[in-house]
Amino acid sequence: MNYTEKQMDGYLVHGGMDMARGSTVRIEDGAGILVYVWEGELWVTQEGDSRDYFVSPGRWFRLERNGLSLLYATRHTHATLTAPTAEAYARLITATPAGTTTPRVLYDGSRERKTWLELKLSHFFR
Repeated sequence: MNYTEKQMDGYLVHGGMDMARGSTVRIEDGAGILVYVWEGELWVTQEGDSRDYFVSPGRWFRLERNGLSLLYATRHTHATLTAPTAEAYARLITATPAGTTTPRVLYDGSRERKTWLELKLSHFFR
């Protein structure tokens, strides 16, 4: 099985996600992201994987593939997301609180900030 007790590693993507029962997090192209559950329980499903995973307190699950991954809080849950790289760790991460239909963007890989020098160089080498 892909989850066991483990210390968190990598770079913090989103810490302190407090999710009411029925809340969801949608991760697009986030292979390698580690989902750590502090309390509660998450149901994790990945595009192209016929298996579903339930991650309980003190356990973690590392997303194994790109495509769409969904995290669903089966009860009040507190979780953390970490990634093996400091940037470009997903295409998009959104959270939809229980009882709502409007997702909130947690991370948008297409809007990563570039330094002044990176912007100048990208214009120069077009």
